[in-house]
This record gives sequence, structure tokens and C-alpha cells, in this order.
Amino acid sequence: MLVGMAADVETVLFLPGLGAGVGFWDAQLSALPDGFVGLSPDIPGLDQAATPGAFTFAGAARALRDLLDEHGVERAHVCGLSLGAMTATQLALDFPERVASLVLSGSQVRPHPALMLIQRQIIRLLPESTAVGMSMTKAQWLGALRVVADLNFRERLASIQAPTLVLCGSRDFASIAPARELAATIPHAELRIVPRVGHPWNQQEPELFSRTIAEFYARLSTDS
Repeated sequence: MLVGMAADVETVLFLPGLGAGVGFWDAQLSALPDGFVGLSPDIPGLDQAATPGAFTFAGAARALRDLLDEHGVERAHVCGLSLGAMTATQLALDFPERVASLVLSGSQVRPHPALMLIQRQIIRLLPESTAVGMSMTKAQWLGALRVVADLNFRERLASIQAPTLVLCGSRDFASIAPARELAATIPHAELRIVPRVGHPWNQQEPELFSRTIAEFYARLSTDS
């Protein structure tokens, strides 16, 4: 169990975007409502010690299941942004019994191949120091984007039974259509397009993000 955690405390597993760095979820961790504690690990396979090419969604999901085991957490609320949201989706698909709910912000279902190719081409031109500033190597960065480019959740989304909140900033144009698809396909999902924010809006509007997920968790407690 987490140190000092009472038996009736619920856990939120926060999963960051690619290269988000230390402290990505600090505002949300400190603002969790009473009765909740947070875990905020790196995405497995993308920490600085990981071998380039080690990241896969399935491998990350297995490692996160093991992390929950290590902390004595039977079921967690999982909140992810961008790559973290995709990893959260994989966790819910592969280990549904471990996921109490999902918050998916700025996620993807089947990324557009041309856009992914352009993104990788741009990153190849960047200096290695750019990747180091994001706590990874260029090889890890490019490898992760190749994995994302092959992602296709379309055929499995309808099997997710966890209550799901799909979020997307109104200025996160590349994620709006996938957000609508996620909310339309996952059986117990609701969609919220958040005005005047972009992709990493948990940092752009931390109080609003924290309040949004807290209200979602409060509704779950009321419904249970």
C-alpha cells in the first residue's frame, strides 16, 4: 500500500505526455479531493534509463499493472494526457479489472499517418539537446512516435466498461476528432471540449483541470 494510505482511500494513476518531464502533474496531485491519493510514474519504457525502442503500449500497460501491485492498489482511477491517455486506454483494454475509471485528455484513436511522418521528420532535424531537455534521447523519442503511428484502438474501444471522461482543448485541433470518436465509442463515456485551451491544458489551466477531474470523481462516488 502507499505509505499512510487508509483502506478506503482511492488512487489516481496519472500518466504524462511524451517528454513531459518532472512535475507535469504536480498541480493535480496537490489538488486531489479528500479520499484520493495520486501516483505519477514515468511512462514505462521511456524513462532515461530505458533502452531506445523499449517502449510499447502493451509493455507499458503490463509494467503499470505491476506498479499497482507493488503499491497494493487493486483498482485505480487512471488519468492520462496525450501519450499518457493512449497508455491509459491500453491499460483499460488489457487489464480492465484494474481500472476504476478513465480520464483521457488530448488522446488519439488511429493517428493520421501523414501527420506522424511529418512529426518524425521534424524531430530528426532537432539537436539531441532538445530530447535531453525532455528527459529522453532522440532515439527514444523517434521510437515512441513510430509506436504511436502504428496505434489503432478502433476495434476494441467498445469493450471498455470503465466510466470515462474524454477531454480536449478547443485549440487542440488534432485531438478534437479523436476525442469525439472516443466518447462516441466507449460505452460509458462523456465528452467535454474545453474552451480556449490547447493540448497540455493541465498546465495551462491547472486549477480548471484539477476541478474538472475532481467533479468527475465526485460524480462516480455519488453513482456508486
